[in-house]
Amino acid sequence: MEKINCPLFEKKTVLKNYINVKDYSNTQEEFTIVSCETTNFLFTNPRPKEKDISKYYDFEDYISHSNKKNDFISKLYQVVRSFSIKRKYKLISKLISSKKILDVGSGTGEFLSYMKIKRFDTYGVEIAKKARELSIKNHGLFVEDSLSSLKEKNFDVITMWHVLEHVYDLDGYMKKIKSLLNDNGIVIIAVPNHKCFDQKFYGKHWAGWDVPLHLWHFDKDSMLKLSNKYGLEISSIHPLYFDSFYVSLLSSKYKHNSSKLVQSFIIGLYSNLIAKFKTGEYSSLIYVLRKSI
Repeated sequence: MEKINCPLFEKKTVLKNYINVKDYSNTQEEFTIVSCETTNFLFTNPRPKEKDISKYYDFEDYISHSNKKNDFISKLYQVVRSFSIKRKYKLISKLISSKKILDVGSGTGEFLSYMKIKRFDTYGVEIAKKARELSIKNHGLFVEDSLSSLKEKNFDVITMWHVLEHVYDLDGYMKKIKSLLNDNGIVIIAVPNHKCFDQKFYGKHWAGWDVPLHLWHFDKDSMLKLSNKYGLEISSIHPLYFDSFYVSLLSSKYKHNSSKLVQSFIIGLYSNLIAKFKTGEYSSLIYVLRKSI
């Protein structure tokens, strides 16, 4: 395990324990999420060393690295993913007309495959060998194993769908992403939002914490500070409506050892309604970033 300082503040600062959360999906180990007194940014600390993190991903139910469809939650994930991919395409096509796209954390390749059908020039980065091989085998995609292996640059669109919260070297990643982006390009980052209602309801059982796989725990303020630090600005924010239902279903399973379908649906719906009409704090948010002028 290693202790780290707040990545949004260059000097050492006071860190306070915010919440203790178990790795409910795999090892049942408990981890601490801390809050930086200076920036209010939440992050997992201490965290496993990067060379040791693979064991926490090594379980059959880690859906984004497989195409498992043999249980209710996995089937629901597949349905939601299919719908979400089309919505992501519509969002991107409204924001930019150029079509050279890089998907960082491309998983098993369904999103990039759809974008390829829509005549985008597609590139992917996926560190998980199994997922990368599936994306190449099933969809004929060009996918590298790391950002540093990527030879291409000058992308019009760079997407990270629920990826940034997993990244160890946040500073290096943000600098690299900016260097790969065209001056008029966009970066799209989707991350869980711990200010949402479903987090308040489920507390330490909220699936969006997902320790220790999630190293960073974002809200609008921390994403604004992160963007500004690297010469990027948030041009718009969009909700991921289905995340509240899926996250509530997993959270219910963690809290009760079984998924309470009706309660999960009600909490997911209420979380979206509260966000829509009052707070703007959806379970997950999509941030569209552009280079600062």
